[in-house]
Amino acid sequence: MSWSFGGAREPIAEISEMNRERETAMSKTAFWDRLAPCQHKLYNYIRKSLNFSADADDVFQETVLHAFQYIRSYNEDSDFGAWLFGIAHNEIKIHYKKIPKTAAPTELERLSSADTSHTRHLVGEVYRYAERLNPRQREVFFLFYDGGFSMAEISGITGLREGNIKFILNQARNSLKTTLGVSHDR
Repeated sequence: MSWSFGGAREPIAEISEMNRERETAMSKTAFWDRLAPCQHKLYNYIRKSLNFSADADDVFQETVLHAFQYIRSYNEDSDFGAWLFGIAHNEIKIHYKKIPKTAAPTELERLSSADTSHTRHLVGEVYRYAERLNPRQREVFFLFYDGGFSMAEISGITGLREGNIKFILNQARNSLKTTLGVSHDR
């Protein structure tokens, strides 16, 4: 509650308002600084989770927008990347709820980051077959192998228990092994 005499604002209220504005400006700067190192990784995760769909750009933008809007809910003691990937996970779920169940998967783009053509071919084959995984398996697969997240971090991102994540990851591996014709004994 601020006191007012003759319509003039109390100096403390003005200082408090200036501090809030400064806090907001600092949080905006901090947000962009924290986003920069994980932006590429986040974008790739979304693209792979959506089978390289053209909708990935929209989901990425929605993720960044929502993260920016809710930056005040971020706990400074937690991992910013995991918090951001959690928002992306929710945006991906929203995206899948919007599309018809009969939508066909999109064509996988060629990967240009691999060093050799043989490696590029093998990585491309794994990604091509990963398109056939169900959305949950694909997401966990890419978070673990491509994103490098631990089971605990994936649990924080997806809200799934670690045991469920291990089960889903094992299903994805077995499905890929079967599709690629690799023995399950390895």
